[in-house]
Amino acid sequence: MQSIINNLMSLGQRRLIALAATGIGLTAALLLGVGAVLAPTYAPLYSGLSPSGAAQVVGTLEQAGFRVDVSADGTMVSVPDSDLARARMALADQGLPDEGVPGWELFDNSTGLGMNSFMQRINRLRALEGELARSIQTIDAVDSARVHLVLPEREAFSRARPEPSASVIVRASGRSEIGRNQARAIRNLVAAAVPDLAPSRVTVLSASGETILADDGEPGSDVSLQSVRASLEDRMSRSIDQILSARVGAGNARVQVSVDLTTERQVILQQSYDPNQRVVRSTETRNETVEDTQAGQDQVDAAGNLPEALGGEAEGSTGARSNRTAADEIVNYEIGSTRSEVIREPGDVEKISVAVLVNGIYNRLPNGDVEYEERPPEEIERLTRLVESAVGYDAQRGDTVSVESLRFMDYSMELGDGTGGGIGQLLLGNASAAMRGLFAIGIVALVMLFGVRPLATRLTARQEPDGLIAQSPDGAPLPAVRPAEAAPGAPRPAAGAGAEGVSAMPDAELYDPLRGAQGEYVNLAAVNGSVQRNRLQAIGELVEVEPAESLRVLRTWLAQEA
Repeated sequence: MQSIINNLMSLGQRRLIALAATGIGLTAALLLGVGAVLAPTYAPLYSGLSPSGAAQVVGTLEQAGFRVDVSADGTMVSVPDSDLARARMALADQGLPDEGVPGWELFDNSTGLGMNSFMQRINRLRALEGELARSIQTIDAVDSARVHLVLPEREAFSRARPEPSASVIVRASGRSEIGRNQARAIRNLVAAAVPDLAPSRVTVLSASGETILADDGEPGSDVSLQSVRASLEDRMSRSIDQILSARVGAGNARVQVSVDLTTERQVILQQSYDPNQRVVRSTETRNETVEDTQAGQDQVDAAGNLPEALGGEAEGSTGARSNRTAADEIVNYEIGSTRSEVIREPGDVEKISVAVLVNGIYNRLPNGDVEYEERPPEEIERLTRLVESAVGYDAQRGDTVSVESLRFMDYSMELGDGTGGGIGQLLLGNASAAMRGLFAIGIVALVMLFGVRPLATRLTARQEPDGLIAQSPDGAPLPAVRPAEAAPGAPRPAAGAGAEGVSAMPDAELYDPLRGAQGEYVNLAAVNGSVQRNRLQAIGELVEVEPAESLRVLRTWLAQEA
């Protein structure tokens, strides 16, 4: 131990400070590396939590002995990957996280003591709203929902019973949107779950403040029409973008769709007749016979106009007779006719306008440059037909579709389709794993450099003899020279001799000019570099004590060098 302390003290103050700083730095790096390597990888357990819900989850997990990491905004709780399943089971055992408004479990722990009729009605209403909200959240694209029920009671001495009503607010998950079909499903679900509730009395709203279905059940209001229009435009835009991205690549198409809807209720009556279609409806036939007798010219009296049975003139008498017969036939025909009635409700599609802008083609030249090229007209025509099929193009309705190929100004000049993130996003997403890997490599390198390498050097180093062994010119070995073998009376260097001071060497220590003890260095003009002072002193003592043997050693060294 004393020799170690002496060696450290011989290094000097600056070298000791540098050695201490290096040791502290290596220790800190080792601790940081080990901590980074042993640090667990956290996975999200629950996200979108309220501050109170997150506090309950964190408190329960910490009491159960789990390591918990909370995001900066306090809405996401993460645990190590290995503890993910166990943490969820521990939270489920405690009924966490809270699933929003409570349901029928409100009555699980109620004893009924101190519960009046008003509180029972309120709890029943809360439980019914909570159960409906949970059921609505099971529908696709619905992230959360809130249900408000109005169940009025009949007043005393009142014959009319008020009708219940309901309103539902739904929030879509991600980039999805709640359409009219899903809103109708929600309306039917609520109406079927509440007694005496008509579907027309249910209002469905989105989290953004748009009325998807009005309480009267008719889509005639302006708010409802705007919602329907936005839903149609968004659905058509997504359809066009999906079909174009398969050809031009993701991000290389910009789509804008405008849909005009009717805002008035129209009743159109049309009636047409076909003269070629005739059907006999009725036939009327009439026959008429008239007999007339005129008196003679020589007799003019009333008897000429009387019948024969009443004393009129006989048939053979003189006079003129006339008979007239008429037959008429009337046929009534039914002409074929067509009558149609068309009722157009508000919200029907009146016109669709589509504008599509696609990027051109970027070709890689042999010299490595990128050249822009417009898409050929044949390809634009084919893309136009695809767009027309996607939106249900109708020329008689006045629909318009325009597809143009123009260069995008924000294009990154990279070849290929941007189907995924770049190298920057990849490195940013795996930064923690990369840092842990680098720390692990650094720790292994430090262990190899400061542990394995010195040990291997020590084990493989050649063992030196106890004294300086030289050879004579004939090859015979010379005895090792020690300071104790010096002639009696020979001067020995004292401690502190010289300008810098040289420590006295013990009698048992060898004076090896090649591997002398560590000490101070001096510069010589004939030597490239520095030479230890103790080696020079050892060689000087050897020359003074054994000049002949020293000369032989020098000759041997010169012979080996030659």
